[in-house]
Amino acid sequence: MIYPKPQRKKKRKQHGKSIFPQAAGTCYLCMRQGDYSRKYTEVHHIFDGPNRHISEEQGLTVRLCLKHHREGKDAVHNNAENMRILQRDAQEKYEMTHSREEFMSLIGKNYLD
Repeated sequence: MIYPKPQRKKKRKQHGKSIFPQAAGTCYLCMRQGDYSRKYTEVHHIFDGPNRHISEEQGLTVRLCLKHHREGKDAVHNNAENMRILQRDAQEKYEMTHSREEFMSLIGKNYLD
């Protein structure tokens, strides 16, 4: 008799706590503009693609409203300037407790110059 292989559950990675202090339900980019009206937010990995796992492990994530995350012309996935704002802020925040060399070895690019 053939026995089926046991199904293995995929291990969920533990996400590091974001290094950006945010109140629950507030969008990081809205807060920078002084707007606290949007309550629904989603997690955005500031460095995506091959660096997405680094964003998760190092807490390089922010909460963004739909307008700033996925929908519209101001969304970081559609607006390179808003994406650069997050990347610069993330590097500055990371370098408060780490060196520039450590950031460069993780991400491989300097966003502050």
